[in-house]
Amino acid sequence: MRVRLLFLSATLLLSGCAGGHFSGSGGNGKVLSKDRAQQLVSGITHNQAQVTKVFSGPGGLSAIVVEDDGHKSLAYASPDGKYLILAQAIINSDGENVIRKNAEEAGLLPKPMSAALLAERASKVKSFVLGTKGPEVIAFVDPNCIFCHKFYENAKPLIAQGKLRVRYVVAAFLKPSSAGKAAAILAAKDPAKAMAKNEKNFNEETEEGAIHADANPSPAVMADVEKNTQLLQDSGQEATPTIVYCDKGGKAKISHGMPEKLGQFISGIGSLNAQGTCE
Repeated sequence: MRVRLLFLSATLLLSGCAGGHFSGSGGNGKVLSKDRAQQLVSGITHNQAQVTKVFSGPGGLSAIVVEDDGHKSLAYASPDGKYLILAQAIINSDGENVIRKNAEEAGLLPKPMSAALLAERASKVKSFVLGTKGPEVIAFVDPNCIFCHKFYENAKPLIAQGKLRVRYVVAAFLKPSSAGKAAAILAAKDPAKAMAKNEKNFNEETEEGAIHADANPSPAVMADVEKNTQLLQDSGQEATPTIVYCDKGGKAKISHGMPEKLGQFISGIGSLNAQGTCE
């Protein structure tokens, strides 16, 4: 029987963990020669896959771009050239997923959109704002995301106190029902109330938003959901919540995942305006 490696696809890399901004790969070992890497890959795949590039990976590993039936993927080889490693995440001491950075270097994934451009584009898609005072941030959320639910609950008292405004961009990727629920929120006469309904009875055990999915959403609403989801992907990771904010110096930043101690977080930020630029 033909042996095939099950390499990671770009989609799998994108749907991994919520992380921060990615820095260098941190490789400090000698990179395998392309011939040695090919020897390893050929032995495992029965000569079915080709090595197209080898470069320095993390922790002394060699990052290898492998092509199989026209599909390019990323793998890693041990320093002795005896082991091929397939993984979804290699996390460095700063909590950063080095695999994504390596995939970008190899041309397997597009580099993430800058925070400034993401904020500008987010101001032009279907969204709604909760709050009237305080610094404004943009939050990409999925209706079935438990960490988005926790962010919503943590942000609610700050919004009520006039300390925070949140522009919610509702996307859909976590579950089959996410798209219908996102459509139900965005198509509502009052999206804020629809969002509140989703969060009020959010089932934390099953990680399901409470709003009923729209079984027959209009093409226009689904186009809005798809635009929002694509914009989330362009941020560098399909992870929610993804927060776009301004630092005190007036520079746009991206945070993948729910900020810890939200009250302290917002005390050190500036504000986005309606056009998505830092004030």
